[in-house]
Amino acid sequence: MSVAAESTKAPQPVPYGGPALTSRGDVEPGQRTPQTTRVHGRGRAVVAVVLIASIIATGLTRQLAQTRRNIAIYGGREAAASSRTSLSGMNSFALALLLGGLRGPLVMILWTSSENQKNENQLEDFDTKVEWIRLLQPEFDTVHIFQIWNKAYNISVKMASLANKYTTILDALDYGQSVDRERPGDINILYAIGQVYFDKLAGSTEKTYYRERVRRETLPHKLAQRVPKGDPAWRRLEMDVMLDDRGYILPEYLQPKHARRVDPETGALGNDGSELQYLKQYQPFPYGLSPYALGYNYYKRAQVLQTVGKQKHIQLSSLVIDSRPALALRFWGEEEWERGRREELKAFGKPVPEERLDMETPTGDLPLDAKPADPSPLPAVIFDYERAVQLCTDARGEYERHLKTFTTNYYTYLSHLDHIDAVAGFVSADLAYLKAMPSVVAAVPIPTAVNQADYWKTKARDGYQTSITKFLRVMLKHYSDDDLVAKVYGQGYTKEKLDALSPAQIAALYDAMKQLIVSSGMIDTHSDDRQEYERYVERATMRLKQLGVTMPAATVPATQPNKR
Repeated sequence: MSVAAESTKAPQPVPYGGPALTSRGDVEPGQRTPQTTRVHGRGRAVVAVVLIASIIATGLTRQLAQTRRNIAIYGGREAAASSRTSLSGMNSFALALLLGGLRGPLVMILWTSSENQKNENQLEDFDTKVEWIRLLQPEFDTVHIFQIWNKAYNISVKMASLANKYTTILDALDYGQSVDRERPGDINILYAIGQVYFDKLAGSTEKTYYRERVRRETLPHKLAQRVPKGDPAWRRLEMDVMLDDRGYILPEYLQPKHARRVDPETGALGNDGSELQYLKQYQPFPYGLSPYALGYNYYKRAQVLQTVGKQKHIQLSSLVIDSRPALALRFWGEEEWERGRREELKAFGKPVPEERLDMETPTGDLPLDAKPADPSPLPAVIFDYERAVQLCTDARGEYERHLKTFTTNYYTYLSHLDHIDAVAGFVSADLAYLKAMPSVVAAVPIPTAVNQADYWKTKARDGYQTSITKFLRVMLKHYSDDDLVAKVYGQGYTKEKLDALSPAQIAALYDAMKQLIVSSGMIDTHSDDRQEYERYVERATMRLKQLGVTMPAATVPATQPNKR
C-alpha cells in the first residue's frame, strides 16, 4: 500500500470511554486522558472543601460578631453564653447562603411587588412577601423600621373595620417581636415597637377602641383563636395574655436573660433582657395593661440601650430617644386620670361625655354625703386616681433625668413639668375628697391607717387650693402673651418671677389679664390652650364650695363651652 493510501485511511474506532486520537496518535483537543481526569477531580474536591470551610467560617465569624455585640450591650459572661446558644436568626442566614447571588434580585422583585400590591389594595399575600423580605434582609434595621411602620400605618388604614385595623397593627408588633428575637437588644427595633404602642394603639383617632381591647386582652380570658399558634393556618386575632388572675405580669415576661450591665461613668444599670422589665414596679394591673404602659416599657429599654449600652438610633437623635420615657409616663398617667373620671361618672349615675374636658364639671358639685347610684366602679376610681398620681410623680423624675443630660431641652419641657405638678396635686385632691365621703369609704376598703373624714377633707381643701394656683400659673407662664402679662405685671416682668408670687397675687394677675383682653378687644391666640386649665380650675372651685371654702372671684375664670 502506498504512503498516500495510508494517509487517507479512516481512523480506527476509539474504545468507549477512551480519548480520541489524531492521525499522529495525539489526544484530540478538549478530550481528557485518565490522568487529566484524576487531576480535575482532585481540583473539584478541593473547591468543594474550600466552599464548605468558607460557609463554616462565615457562620462562626457571624456568631462571634453577635457574641461581641451582646457583650458590648449587656456585658458579662452570661451575655456571651446566651449568644452562643443561638445563632440569632440562623434561618435568615441559611436562606441567604442558599440563594447566594440571587438574593439581591429576589429582594428587589419582592419590594416592587409588595409596594405595588399595597398601592392597588391587593393584600392577599402581602404579609408573605414582607416576611420573605425580612428573612432576606435581616441585617438592615432600616428595612425593619419601615416594615413595622408600613404595617401599623399604611396597611392598617386600608382595613374597613376597626377590628381588622387592630389586628393589622398587632401584625406590625409581631414583625417587630420576630426581629427582636433574632437580634435581641437592638435600639432601633425596641423603639419602633414602643412607637406602635404609644402613637398608634394609645394615641390615634381610634384610641378609645384600641385602648380598651389592649387592656381587656392582656387580662386572662378565653382566646378567640381556634387554631394553635405555630400552625400554618394561625392568624393573629388578639393580643397574647400578659397578666394572671390577680393582675400580675406572667413570669415569662419578667424572666431576665442576662446580667445587668453597669455604666462605669454614671453607675446606671442596663437592661436585663426581660420583655416587660420596666413594668414590674407598677404591678398589679387589675384592669389590664395600657398601651401607654407598654409603650413606656419599650421606650425605656431603648433609652437604657442608648445610655448604658452606648447604642445610637439609626434615624433619630439621642435627645428624642432619651425624652420618650418621660412623655410616655405623663400620657399614661393622664389616661389613668381620664379612666378614673369615667368610672366616677358611672358610679354616681352621670352620663359619660365623649370629650375628656366635659367630664370635669358633672361631678364637680358632688356633695360629700352623696350616695353612689352604682358602687361597683368605685374601686376602679380609687385605683386609677392613685395610679395617676404615682405616674405623674415618676414622670417628673424621668423629665429631671433627661434634662440633666440635655439641658438645651429645659425650656421646651418646662411647661410639661409645671403641668404634671399641677395635675398630680389636683388628682390627689380628688382622691382625698372621695375618701372623705362616707358612702365611698363604706364601699371601698381604704388601705390606710387614717380614715377620719376630717383628715381627708383637709387634704382635699389644701390640694384644690394649691392646684388652682398652679393651674393659673401654668396659664400665665406658658399660655398667655408675654407682652400682655407684662403690661399687667408692671416693669421688670419675667416668667421666672411668677413662681415667687403668692396665690392671691397669681389670681389677681390672671383676672387682670383676662379683663384687659376683653376691654381691649384684642385677639387672644392662647384662649384654646387655656380652656383646658380653666375647666380644671372650675371643678376645683366647685369642690371647694362643697368643702365650705369660697374662693375670690379672681380665681374663677370665665370659661367658654368646650370647642374641642
